[in-house]
Amino acid sequence: MKNIFILLLIFMISTSCETPESSPQVIGYSVGNDGERTDILAVSDDIGSVWATYIDAHNSRDIEAIKGLNADEFQAFGSAGEVVEGSDAHIEFLTEWFEMNNPRWTILWSISNRGENTEGETSEYVTAGHQVTLSVDGNDITVYQVIDASISDGKVVSFNVFQQERGQPSAE
Repeated sequence: MKNIFILLLIFMISTSCETPESSPQVIGYSVGNDGERTDILAVSDDIGSVWATYIDAHNSRDIEAIKGLNADEFQAFGSAGEVVEGSDAHIEFLTEWFEMNNPRWTILWSISNRGENTEGETSEYVTAGHQVTLSVDGNDITVYQVIDASISDGKVVSFNVFQQERGQPSAE
């Protein structure tokens, strides 16, 4: 009898719960050149997985994997004004940068989203926060980066890097 009561209770709870809304959740907006706002929507984390794989390839210095994840029309915009056009230029940049600074990324957070511009074109993005350890003049320093990456068909199309070097609180 006790088992029947428990099953009846589970059945009642499961049938009384509301079904979740199936439309994508609006998590923000973007503003076009004309000032018109369009919604930014949450999406599945599939594109977030692409970004995590991309960062893993950078940390392991797997140039072939990085090339394989770059889209044909790849672009990158660095925090110090660097502009990298094309996958070959990206690999050339990385090869030198890896040698000089030995960067090591840790993803701290990641948000996958999709936005539509005012012309109706849709793009998917990963915006992710990273802690990055760099070797500068033989000393390790830590910087924090937010990278906004456009992902399409499992490839990184472009990304923008925003970087912060945190100071220490004053001892006053």
